[in-house]
Amino acid sequence: MKNKLCLGLVAAASAAYLLHRQGKRWGATEDEVSRSLAGDDLVPHPMVETTHAITIHAPAAAIWPWLVQTGYHRAGWYTDSWFYWVDKYFFRAERPPSPDYLLPQFQQLAVGDTVPDGPPGTAFFTVAQLEPELALALYSTTHILLLAPTSMRNNPRLGLYGKFSWVFVLYEHTAGRTRLIVRARASLGPRLFRMLILPLFYPADFLIVRLMLRTIRQRVERGSGSH
Repeated sequence: MKNKLCLGLVAAASAAYLLHRQGKRWGATEDEVSRSLAGDDLVPHPMVETTHAITIHAPAAAIWPWLVQTGYHRAGWYTDSWFYWVDKYFFRAERPPSPDYLLPQFQQLAVGDTVPDGPPGTAFFTVAQLEPELALALYSTTHILLLAPTSMRNNPRLGLYGKFSWVFVLYEHTAGRTRLIVRARASLGPRLFRMLILPLFYPADFLIVRLMLRTIRQRVERGSGSH
């Protein structure tokens, strides 16, 4: 009985470790995780950081337009259609499925522009850095706070705050073969708020970014004729 209990605890601990590791760095190499990326200075002392990556068999120029058009009621974030119901019932946001084609009307983006991530008055990003076909850095002080109930969010005595950066980096290491790296960094508080939110951050980030990266790769490679 004791042996079975010990084996069960070891298995549970191993599963938790692997889930935590995947939540922090799905698809990323050691070098990509430790490397400094554009936009790191937006949250210089993060309390949480994740780095995910995927290889896309296409040049950076073919991937960039798919990143530029992201956002609420733009091209979305390329999550699966079932994620629509998560947004609708948990975040009360009507998000139509992401189109599987490029949208010319959303191909112009500049530093200082707003990228909405929900209806007016909810979450949005500001374009903090932009280097065409190299890096897109988004910054938000709205996303993390929306995870708190309205009564807490609007109570100045609690002093809730949350800084969040989401950076997309393209690294074309061989001709027609590009690494798409996504890094999230966040700082939030006070302590109790941080303890409540951080356990949710890794699994949510892992799920959303993994879906996004796979969908972008599929659509880019299909458009470029890659197999």
